[in-house]
Amino acid sequence: MVKQNYSVELHGVTKSFDNTQVLKSIDMELEKGKFYTLLGPSGCGKTTILRIIAGFTKASSGQVLIDGTEVTRVAANQRKVNTVFQDYALFPHMNIFDNIAFGLSVKGVDKATIKEKVSEMLRLVRLEGFEERYIDALSGGQKQRVAIARALINEPDVLLLDEPLSALDLKLRTDMQYELRELQRRLGITFVFVTHDQEEALAMSDWIYVLNNGEIVQSGTPVDIYDEPINRYVADFIGESNIVDAKMIEDYRVEFVGHTFDCEDGGILSGEAVEVVIRPEDVEITSPEAGQLIAKVDTQLFRGVFNEVIAYDEDNNEWMIHTTKKVETGSRIGLRFGPSDIHVMRFNESEEDFDARLEQYED
Repeated sequence: MVKQNYSVELHGVTKSFDNTQVLKSIDMELEKGKFYTLLGPSGCGKTTILRIIAGFTKASSGQVLIDGTEVTRVAANQRKVNTVFQDYALFPHMNIFDNIAFGLSVKGVDKATIKEKVSEMLRLVRLEGFEERYIDALSGGQKQRVAIARALINEPDVLLLDEPLSALDLKLRTDMQYELRELQRRLGITFVFVTHDQEEALAMSDWIYVLNNGEIVQSGTPVDIYDEPINRYVADFIGESNIVDAKMIEDYRVEFVGHTFDCEDGGILSGEAVEVVIRPEDVEITSPEAGQLIAKVDTQLFRGVFNEVIAYDEDNNEWMIHTTKKVETGSRIGLRFGPSDIHVMRFNESEEDFDARLEQYED
């Protein structure tokens, strides 16, 4: 069997600072040419992982491999990895040309080659004609493009991006998400992107690692993570959720809020206490007579493309609904959802057990 050639591998990587463990046995295998995202709240360990891959921080234990070669104790400047930092780390006393050319100049590359490669990078990031401008004269998006060009000119096998969009306003941030994703596809190199923004991760990634307290809680495609969260933490962190206590009746049958519903989950013990998550966009508003549940509308907010409705059922469970319908505050409504809209989550289930159960019970 031919072994998969990964861009980056982390095997059992841990990290402690002053007797505080911030990473706990991290395992990752990142395939070449894909866009990976490390997602989680501040302090979860995602930037530490990035710095270990880059070589700026040494792992306390475990192995780091790049292109199949162990680099755990190899210096940062000897790894074919480049980093785009949150603050871009550009040189304000240099113009754009010199900022992009800096890495090649340090290596002693001849001027003709530098000029050719800088011109190529400027075309790539759509900054042709800006060579003589200085950093202080640039917008946030332009600064980010310069930082990316400076990283790419060294032809890294892996580009690491540490929350590079966080300082941009919403419109520019959205535009740059599209540009970064398209750039990665054109270049065909591995991107590892750090963010705490769930929507950003879902929009840009081929594969997401969700982290909490120094551990990988769940990994998968954006669709996997959103539709099949492994536990309450992931369900809450990735998008809006309605989460209620429940009891498994049997395979494909679950009881919650006093009713029994068909679902698409199996492999759970009968009578086992579980939780159910239903996304707000999967809840349909009907007349009270047509609803599986009856609820009273508490608030309604206009969110642009949908209305966000908060309602409480007869057991005082809160329900969030995203709908194009308008309802009256204080009115009684029905709520409906299908078996595919109900996702059952077990308590303390490992990702390995979750994946095995999902595979067994998928059609």
